[in-house]
Amino acid sequence: MFVWSSSYIYCMKKTRFFYEINYFLIVLLGWLLLFHKAAEVNRAREKEGWKTWTGCVLGIAGAGGIESGMAVGMQNTGSAEATENDDLPEIAESGDERLSTLSGKIRVLLMDSGYQSYYHSSVTLNLNGADYEYTPDSPELSQGELVLGGGEAGITITSIERQESPPVYYGTLEIQNTPQGLLLINELPLETYLEGVVPSEMPASYEGQALMAQAVCARTYAVCQMEEGSLQEEYGADVDDSVNFQVYGNIAPTDKTSQAVRETSGQIMCQDGKPVTAYYFSTSSGRTSTDEIWGGTSSSYLKSVECEFDQNAPWSSWKVTIPWTVLEERTRNLTGSESLESIQVVKKSESGAVTGLQITTEKEAVQLEGEYEIREFLSPQGQTITEKDGSTVTGGSLLPSSYFQLKANKGGCVEITGGGFGHGVGMSQTAANEMAKEGYSWQEILEYFFRDITLDRYE
Repeated sequence: MFVWSSSYIYCMKKTRFFYEINYFLIVLLGWLLLFHKAAEVNRAREKEGWKTWTGCVLGIAGAGGIESGMAVGMQNTGSAEATENDDLPEIAESGDERLSTLSGKIRVLLMDSGYQSYYHSSVTLNLNGADYEYTPDSPELSQGELVLGGGEAGITITSIERQESPPVYYGTLEIQNTPQGLLLINELPLETYLEGVVPSEMPASYEGQALMAQAVCARTYAVCQMEEGSLQEEYGADVDDSVNFQVYGNIAPTDKTSQAVRETSGQIMCQDGKPVTAYYFSTSSGRTSTDEIWGGTSSSYLKSVECEFDQNAPWSSWKVTIPWTVLEERTRNLTGSESLESIQVVKKSESGAVTGLQITTEKEAVQLEGEYEIREFLSPQGQTITEKDGSTVTGGSLLPSSYFQLKANKGGCVEITGGGFGHGVGMSQTAANEMAKEGYSWQEILEYFFRDITLDRYE
């Protein structure tokens, strides 16, 4: 029979003790790992929840920036009355940092229907399938501003009429309550903005290379405006959505126009490392202008070039007759004089654009200078314009271009014969399309119309 010694028993007890200690440490370590993993999962869920609701409502902003709080629900009946809804998300806490500080985003001031004013008496919109209406008296605007995000579906503003109505806006919509009315600012990524500019500024039926040249022009122009900030101080925006800057959101994007934006992503025109002001217009009269037509010294990257590519286009030449009584009324509003004695061209630019128009009354002679002012005074509003191919259109608020000559018959009418459509500075869009048809690349198109430029990437 085997007899256990006392020393052997002692060793066995000691060994068992150490095994028990190790087992306890292993179990404890396992629980710690599980607890750490659970904490990570919880944080991930919280982060995902933030992303989910910020696509709906970003904040109600007052004078000090975006404030945290509860979102205000509204009935889907078009009213702005608050309702109780436990499913509505909370407003995100964003501190005092304004949305305009986000990099790569542009702030667009949305004009009313007809592009007459920045101020809206009310706004109706559709967000996530629900209809809402805001007025200056809406409780949601009592703190000054309301910022909405439309997520992937965007925000449809039904109170704004555009060529393709109703327009849909992506990114965020900021509604500001001011004494003059409501201001609407759409903030969105620059590239998304361009997808709304290209089809509004150039027909989607144009050649791909022309659309790409247009995308680069539009991007370069937008970057310049973002740096200059001419609307920032008064309105907190970079541009508006009209011809004052670039038309945006008037016509919905197509696959073709959006592809042109994507394939030139980030590309801008620069000179000496700085983005140029990339002007463009519809159709030339046979030669482009420099920005001297607006007064001052011409920019070195803008050049006047012979442009024969668009000379078969309908707008390459046109004529219109304006009654003398119409111009006499405009003269009365301009000078206060009852009598219009004569109208004559007194100055032209090197490229042939009219830059000086003299209006003589019985009391004084007034000279209009600048392309826009002249085209506005000679507006063919409501008159019939005959294009090169014999087709006719009704004139608008501006003469088609400042490339013209006129014959004034006092007491009768003023006959104007001209060519081109638009200000004539930079790239002719019609010519760009014809160049693309002939095999020019978008880079070659831009190099034809702009001098000493480089193509750089805007980050």
